[in-house]
Amino acid sequence: MLKIEKLKKSFGNKIVLTDVSFEINYNEILALVGPNGAGKTTTINCICEVVEKDSGKILFENNTINTKIKEYIAVLPEERNMFQILTGNDYRKIWSKLYPNWNEEIFEKLIRKYNLNLSERIENYSIGMKTLFLVSLVISSGSKILLLDEPTQHLDPTVRVEIMKLIRDYSDLGNIILVSSHEIFEIEEYADKIAIIKNGSILFSDYIDNAKESHRIIESEKISSNYEIIGLIGNKILVKTNEDIGRFPKLNEIVVGYLKGKETDNIFE
Repeated sequence: MLKIEKLKKSFGNKIVLTDVSFEINYNEILALVGPNGAGKTTTINCICEVVEKDSGKILFENNTINTKIKEYIAVLPEERNMFQILTGNDYRKIWSKLYPNWNEEIFEKLIRKYNLNLSERIENYSIGMKTLFLVSLVISSGSKILLLDEPTQHLDPTVRVEIMKLIRDYSDLGNIILVSSHEIFEIEEYADKIAIIKNGSILFSDYIDNAKESHRIIESEKISSNYEIIGLIGNKILVKTNEDIGRFPKLNEIVVGYLKGKETDNIFE
């Protein structure tokens, strides 16, 4: 299990993370969703120690992250920052040395599938090719934990579907995957859990199926003190309740409801 407890991080006077907590079990994919600047990438960077957290706990199997554990974490960064003068083959050599469970057979299959030229410098790859190359690296790493920041960005629709299946299949092998993404409709296709983040704090986290069952979309005139009001969805309201009222929400409505909130004090009067 990967467990994050009360993670906090500031850069100078700018508070980026105030309260981030969630956990991911083996065979699970958790999708971290929220607006730009919410703290998604900083959360990933703290987990893999690209940046140092201010406080909180990051635990893998109840152990803090250390040099040995880092061998079991592979990261696909949002910015796709890579050494431009290196070739694909250079990266293969580096990654195969870094990760003790590196799978050369899987790497070769992915490279052939997506027609990536390993003799070329990375600077000649398009953004989409860089995404496919990095996905190939992290999947081939054999890591128990994958941290994937926008894993389908700049990809064609058909390739997106293939990558989503690849991520799902990798999780089903007994691995832990954290995905940061804006693509809510995609997330619903392959993720197990969702954590909604805004202003550096987790507003809601649960299994996606549980989230749908514990919320309802209702008309504003049906508001009752029995419901926990979450937020506006157009001219309707997202509430948290187990009562059989209204209709079950879609995942994107749950996300929008939490992010949007009540907006004004007199909206339900």
